[in-house]
Amino acid sequence: MCLDLPVEEREQVMRDNCDQILERSYTNKFDQDAINARRAEYANVGIQVAELEKQLAEIRAEYKGKIKPLVERMSGILEEIKSGGEWVTTDVFLFKDFESGMAAIYAPDGHLLEKRPLTPGEKQPTIMSAIRNFRTGTDD
Repeated sequence: MCLDLPVEEREQVMRDNCDQILERSYTNKFDQDAINARRAEYANVGIQVAELEKQLAEIRAEYKGKIKPLVERMSGILEEIKSGGEWVTTDVFLFKDFESGMAAIYAPDGHLLEKRPLTPGEKQPTIMSAIRNFRTGTDD
């Protein structure tokens, strides 16, 4: 309708002569130039998305590397909380009491870790046990 009029005037002529004005959604068809422009825009946007996704993957990998040791440490702390202490490997000190037939194992800080009966292999006196007995005046 009104195709013989310039594009700028068509809307006003139709607005002035219609019976009713309605609001409606519809597809406005593109010409070939508009389709080509949209294809080029689509390709450019796709390139931008790909670049940003690559950057995001690099950032995620970086943060994953930062988070992993923290998560591992949290796991270790949780195990320590559950067990009520930390697992250590260090030199400990065994003292034999031949009178009672017991062995006592002490941590470097002097705390008793374990008290148990002497094993058959531990019943042989050592030089240190002989010196301790000499100092205390006891005899095996």
